[in-house]
Amino acid sequence: MITAAAIIAQMRRRCKVDTSQYTDANALIDLNTLKDEFWSALITELPESYNWERWTVDNTTTNTEYLMPDVAYNTAWSKALKGVAVSYEWETYSETWLIQYVPAREVNPNTLGEDWYYYAENQSKDDPIYFVADNSYFIAPSFRTASLANRIKLTGIRKIADYTLATTEADMKIPVDQQQALVFGLMIDWYFNKWVDDNTINNAEARWERKKTEAIMTLSNRVENPSQFTYPDDNGNYDLDGCLTLNRA
Repeated sequence: MITAAAIIAQMRRRCKVDTSQYTDANALIDLNTLKDEFWSALITELPESYNWERWTVDNTTTNTEYLMPDVAYNTAWSKALKGVAVSYEWETYSETWLIQYVPAREVNPNTLGEDWYYYAENQSKDDPIYFVADNSYFIAPSFRTASLANRIKLTGIRKIADYTLATTEADMKIPVDQQQALVFGLMIDWYFNKWVDDNTINNAEARWERKKTEAIMTLSNRVENPSQFTYPDDNGNYDLDGCLTLNRA
């Protein structure tokens, strides 16, 4: 089983260091820094939505700005906001009774022809827009009804909550076969603590960067099984490979 505790233990074996020299508390601080660095690189480099999630937010009457919840050390919230959808009329689907959301278009407020407050009042509910600034996201048009639950739906990539010694393998989030990179990253921090010579530190840093890059490249490779489909030609015939045969005059 690969856990945060196992990663720390493996690093200690490689560096021949014990818990009194490199405490659990210090190792966890360094490991969580590395985990965040790895995760940022992963979601930046890959188009896939790893650790994808949805959240719903209550609306505020006439308000166009909404704060993203703070990301505390032990809380997994949005690291990258991918999309916003809204429900102005509280309509639901007839059979599932799920809320009908209208996807909002992301815009650049600096290229809009009017001031943002114009859109907060006049933008069509059938074509809502939004943009993100600092720790807030802005939606137009604003809601004109009383505050109701779950009127805004956010889609994004979750931050990974900081690891503890009790973190399970499932909560690590980084795929198991890519976690080896974190072991090499931890070695760098230990070398700094021990005032090891620069060459050793530089080699460790190069190894960490290489392992991180290899891990991301591995995650970006998808094995696709080839599929063959049989299509008839104009005469209703099929070729032997199950592929379309073109008859040329």
